[in-house]
Amino acid sequence: MTQQQLVAPCGMNCALCQAYQGKGLACHGCGHGGERKACQNCSIQKCENKKTFCFECTQYPCKRLKALDKRYRTKYHMSMLENLALIQANGLDEFVRQQNERYRCSSCGKLRTVHQDSCLYCAAIAKADRKTRRK
Repeated sequence: MTQQQLVAPCGMNCALCQAYQGKGLACHGCGHGGERKACQNCSIQKCENKKTFCFECTQYPCKRLKALDKRYRTKYHMSMLENLALIQANGLDEFVRQQNERYRCSSCGKLRTVHQDSCLYCAAIAKADRKTRRK
């Protein structure tokens, strides 16, 4: 699986998705024609103007992407628009490198998901999440 296949047009790094990391969920990443119904029904994935990344579209950022970004910023403290800006400015390889560094579990070394505060593999809570909870 290539990095291109693991980063969705919206800027989601599928390697950090709970569905991709979870056991028995049959997800191979949005760029690889995800098998999950949520991925198949994704309005951004089905967009008639779809390019490799949403920032390549003349309607960027569209209403759908803004809504997704708002939901992810609110629930998971991650921004699709920031991800896309990083990809556009620094390239896909650098974006993935930064994401791998940011979401690497400090206890077991595996990638954490953006959808949970704790690691799926060892249940450790990320240091950044501990700091946020204290405030």
